[in-house]
Amino acid sequence: MQDEKQEGFAAVPPQTAADSNEKKAKARKALPELPVYRASANLKYVIVTMMARAPRRLTKFFDEMLMTVSELSKSIGLADTSRNGDDRVWYISMALTLVYELRNDFTILLRMGVIGRDDDNKAKALAKRVIAQLVAWRDYTSNQGVKA
Repeated sequence: MQDEKQEGFAAVPPQTAADSNEKKAKARKALPELPVYRASANLKYVIVTMMARAPRRLTKFFDEMLMTVSELSKSIGLADTSRNGDDRVWYISMALTLVYELRNDFTILLRMGVIGRDDDNKAKALAKRVIAQLVAWRDYTSNQGVKA
């Protein structure tokens, strides 16, 4: 009897646990639960914190960055809701382009001395995380790297 129980599971039969895990895997996640969407929200937070410390003369520049990150979130949302594979790949590619634009903006801010190296590294690490997730999602959607 003791062998049948798994550690951490009180009296749940293995088949019930397997069925539950399968049901959870099939359940569709809401947009805020997607890791790439959360990472883009974190990127937006980093931009806002930079904006709060930056000189007022750069308000327009930061407004453009916030608009870009908002468009990034919209592209991710549209990719999530799209049921057509080609449209989904297009939205993901658009999101990738927007992330690369944000990375360029961080480089500009660093070179102008508005942000420090630590802030730049933090922002670019978040951007890199978003890029990696978007590339994996695009490749999965377009079946690249999957053996037939």
